[in-house]
Amino acid sequence: MNKEINISKISYYDKFKCIADKCNFTCCEGWDIAIDYETYSKWKNIEDNSLLNNVKVNKCGRKKEYLINKETSERCLLLDHKGLCNIVKERGDEYLSLTCRTFPRVENRFESIKEISLSCACPEVVEIISKIDNEIKMDNNGFESSYEDLLELKIRENIVNIINRDNLELDKKLILSFQMLLNILDNEEITEDLLLSEFECFEDNKYLKELIDIYDDIEINKYESIKEISNLFLDIIENYKEVSGLEILLKDISHYAEEVNLEHILCKWEIFKDKFEDYNMLIKNCIIAKVLSSCISDDVEELALSLQMIIIEYLLVRYAVFLNYSIRDDNNIKLEDIKDYIVCFSRVIGNNSDSVIEFIEDGFGDPILEIGYLCFISLF
Repeated sequence: MNKEINISKISYYDKFKCIADKCNFTCCEGWDIAIDYETYSKWKNIEDNSLLNNVKVNKCGRKKEYLINKETSERCLLLDHKGLCNIVKERGDEYLSLTCRTFPRVENRFESIKEISLSCACPEVVEIISKIDNEIKMDNNGFESSYEDLLELKIRENIVNIINRDNLELDKKLILSFQMLLNILDNEEITEDLLLSEFECFEDNKYLKELIDIYDDIEINKYESIKEISNLFLDIIENYKEVSGLEILLKDISHYAEEVNLEHILCKWEIFKDKFEDYNMLIKNCIIAKVLSSCISDDVEELALSLQMIIIEYLLVRYAVFLNYSIRDDNNIKLEDIKDYIVCFSRVIGNNSDSVIEFIEDGFGDPILEIGYLCFISLF
């Protein structure tokens, strides 16, 4: 007998509707587009091979991986001149691959529960989040389940609780969340009692203040910090500056970052940070949306890597907005710029996370960054 599957949705899920060719970003460019085996088999049965001719096959050991035959930065070969999908126009949605049918939806399964959330790599999703002024959560529609007792979801819940805390700066809340995961990883055996003990610590205001005092006592050279985040920014976006849609966002600021005297713009940083805080609700809610959809592994190291990618995304969004702010003559931050860079780096990092993790491991000898380094590039 099949077990009933209950569906839990992120709180704004039902508000989403694709705006198709009215969107300034195409879903079909700047990343590899996978074709699931079921779709590949369906395409094989089309007599004229019109779809199969656009597929390349990569061998991964004994397994085969099917992809649209294009370079990562190129647009999908199956788009028309208006950016609409020829597969949908000529054959209908049922011939789309699983990737194309579901994006920007993200599905995760836990026992008899299917969680559905939405990716911030879609501008319409970010637009919806920008209009939300309350906390984002998963809505279980009233059904009762023990799935929330799963340890990985308890960890996720505590990360969200830290990020939702009042009277703390957002970057410090991210560092605290990461610190909690590092504390857990420091133990040879991770038990439920250990997790509950860590959760209690990170609910204790006195303990959090002690940690924050330690962070505040770290001597940070602001010039060296901005230089480091600038180098990280330039390294990570290198392969995305020519991607249509992202090019217009990245080209000018990357050129500016390469040429500008960082000491010259560092004097603008404190005023910029104060202004940037005006958009904390949008930034925080996007971060929580990412935590809910990606921090779901029962492996704590994988959880730490997922949160680390979210923190890096946040830092790159903030730095990109700062570069744009420094270029502008009116010393203002535009909401549209923030939304665009959230989409941009959700794509650059979210769809390139393996390469970013490899880049970090090559540079630091470990895929997981030390807390001191995160403070160095976050808290200046």
